[in-house]
Amino acid sequence: MSTSLKAVYRDCLPDNSIAPELYSIYHVKQGLRNENGTGVKVGLTRICDVVGYEMVKNHKKPIDGELIFRGYSIKDLVAMERLDPKIRGYETAAFLLIFGKLPTESELSEFQYAIKHHFSSSLVFETYRTKDLLNAMQIEVLKLYGLDENPDTDTLDDRMMKGLCILSSLPLFVFSVYSHKKISSYPLPHAGFAENVLWMARDHQPYSKQEARVLDVLMMLHADHGGGNNSAFADVVISSTGTDIYSCIAAAIGSLKGPKHGGAAGKVGQQTSTLIRRFNRDTTDEELLAFAEDILDKKASDQSGLIYGIGHAIYTKSDPRCLLIKEEVRRLAQEKGELDTFELMERFEKAAVKTMKKRKGVNVCANVDYYSGFAYHLLGIEQSLFTPLFAISRCAGWIAHHLENRQNNRKLIRPANIYVGEHHVPEVLLAARAKEAAENAAAAEQASADEVLQIAVQEAAA
Repeated sequence: MSTSLKAVYRDCLPDNSIAPELYSIYHVKQGLRNENGTGVKVGLTRICDVVGYEMVKNHKKPIDGELIFRGYSIKDLVAMERLDPKIRGYETAAFLLIFGKLPTESELSEFQYAIKHHFSSSLVFETYRTKDLLNAMQIEVLKLYGLDENPDTDTLDDRMMKGLCILSSLPLFVFSVYSHKKISSYPLPHAGFAENVLWMARDHQPYSKQEARVLDVLMMLHADHGGGNNSAFADVVISSTGTDIYSCIAAAIGSLKGPKHGGAAGKVGQQTSTLIRRFNRDTTDEELLAFAEDILDKKASDQSGLIYGIGHAIYTKSDPRCLLIKEEVRRLAQEKGELDTFELMERFEKAAVKTMKKRKGVNVCANVDYYSGFAYHLLGIEQSLFTPLFAISRCAGWIAHHLENRQNNRKLIRPANIYVGEHHVPEVLLAARAKEAAENAAAAEQASADEVLQIAVQEAAA
């Protein structure tokens, strides 16, 4: 039966297609993108801003990229993190996103304690049936709803604490499943959040200060990327229904899993592995250009025709996240004796950008994913953990956007579509309607005959 239905569906595919030109005819912004490449404005936020261009006479002019958390440049936040002898940049960024201000020393300590202790131990399992950790994370977040005695409260501070419980619980769950060992508490109570994540991700292996800083910076850079990114938008759309925070963050995780969003980190990891395996410091620039050409021609990498980690919807001149993690990775590569590999990555970045300009006529830059994959490689973190780590980091932003929506925009997000299909009437209804029309005509004809007869009788009587 299922095989037959698949065949029927395949046969119907031509009738289900929408001609690309209809989008412009009906002025529909496909992908919520304007014709000039800018995003359609769908909301207001005070949480995060992503800047990659300025508009000059309705045309995009690329500028150096900026990522702003609550009015603070991510560059300044990372620089401030490097001045702190303690490694807690992620906690500072997460607090800033959720509460709207930089924490005092006592507030930061209380926040650190909360996200390392406000977890649900019932989420810790050693095995799980789904093969994808992101799906498992979604399921477990929804299970938290069932464990909550008052999950549907609409009080903002209660929702905030529920969000912190999700953030606190996810690392313990992820690394319990990954390591097949029950992890019932954070192993380093006096260390930062990123240090605990690194310790669990590497099965309790010692780490250097630079290794911890690299992961801390990565988590800061991944903590949020504006309300328009796909997972944050999914979070906000569902938040607008008034549902619980667990449902909203579970949906955001599902969005992040996609290869066009957070799942790209794993794709970059695969591409990086191929690059490191095939080339070395003696590789010429021409060979790297040829490799980039082969990727675009679907002859190399995963045959998708995509150079992962190159290009971004907003950043075209530079991605500030990429520049920041690149410098941290450079330091780590030097520490680990892999500077040659780093320089190979840097050379391929230039080759890929040059090839994209040549082949597609577009100016692009490397995005945050490009060096993230190499960073995880240097940290000894397996590829299957790349996107789950992204989800853990981004949870802070999802909490912030959920709370902002519930506080400021109580309207249900309900955009409109334009129907471009056909209008049909089932044959059985056509036949029934034809029969009904015939019966009505016959009845009308009989009524007319009766009326004529009645008039004739009246005239005869007169």
